[in-house]
Amino acid sequence: MCERGIAAILVVLLHLGNAMAIKKYFAIQEFSIPFSFGGGIEFFFVLSGFIIFHVHKNDINQPKKIFNYIKKRITRIYPTYWIIFLSVFLLAIIDTALYDTVPHDLWTLIKALFLIPQDKDIIYGWGTGAPVIGVAWTLQYEMLFYLFFTLLILNKWIGIMSGTILLFFSIYLSNNSAISFPLSFITNYYIILFFMGMMVSLILSSKKTAFNKPALYLSIGVLILIFTIISYFLIENILGDKITIFYGVASSFLILGLAQFENRGFIIGGQKFIQLLGDSSYALYLIHYPLISILCKLLIFLKVNEYGYAGAIFSYFFIFGFCIFISIIFHIIIEKPLIAWFRNGRFTFLKKLTYGFAKK
Repeated sequence: MCERGIAAILVVLLHLGNAMAIKKYFAIQEFSIPFSFGGGIEFFFVLSGFIIFHVHKNDINQPKKIFNYIKKRITRIYPTYWIIFLSVFLLAIIDTALYDTVPHDLWTLIKALFLIPQDKDIIYGWGTGAPVIGVAWTLQYEMLFYLFFTLLILNKWIGIMSGTILLFFSIYLSNNSAISFPLSFITNYYIILFFMGMMVSLILSSKKTAFNKPALYLSIGVLILIFTIISYFLIENILGDKITIFYGVASSFLILGLAQFENRGFIIGGQKFIQLLGDSSYALYLIHYPLISILCKLLIFLKVNEYGYAGAIFSYFFIFGFCIFISIIFHIIIEKPLIAWFRNGRFTFLKKLTYGFAKK
């Protein structure tokens, strides 16, 4: 889906703009403004909830399906993440200037490798609780959602109960500063976004023609998105932390409208390159920040910053294009074959682990 590429690109442009504004690089604050409103992460979470429910809704309350579900989720997330994680970590410990930017105790690294949530107040990673690959904090939530859906597959009622508890914490205790880690991990609005995506999938699967109004949904989504962005820039972000919900609602309408258009045979972004960009979005998301850092250092070394705004504009588009190029190459040469190899694997240990559920 091209939507995955959109979400990843929004995140890349946000981080690239922030990097261009850093004093040791180009020190031009204007670059940090255009995409500072965010929205990419919220879109990504809603889209994740939509995709998982759309693909696996028929697996709910079907314990025999648990092996294939877990296998697909593991092979989609971990192999690519591990390669990029280990590459960045090795680069950091080799370079003395980067040595202290990553943790060195084994337990912290193991938790980071398996995307186990960590306290963002004491762990490296831009204060995200995700060391080495700072953006991996979103994958920690992704794994939590996968766990929730695992429960739905094993037993519908246990899954519904766990989902209700998650929503309670997310809605009523969100961003409460008095709540400390690990409970603080599930007390924010990001949890709600996954369930918004599931609701979009439910509406999409409805056969009632009253729900089949893609142009209307797209229009509503665009209007909410515009209002949210305006509130961020012009009204001093009056929405506060509720801006996450507004982005989530806008994303839900946009995804519903796009999906209904696709069901009618009208695919927005159906061109091969756009689809390839969507397929490469996971690699782009993980690899872009280390690339931005490396390329900024290289361009400063080459004294491109001495050309003022012209040098900065050239660097901005060069870095953005290079990130896209490398992510596509990585996807074609490494990620795609690697995922295929893992999915063709026997996963004997996982089969044994899920055998008891499959018998039920």
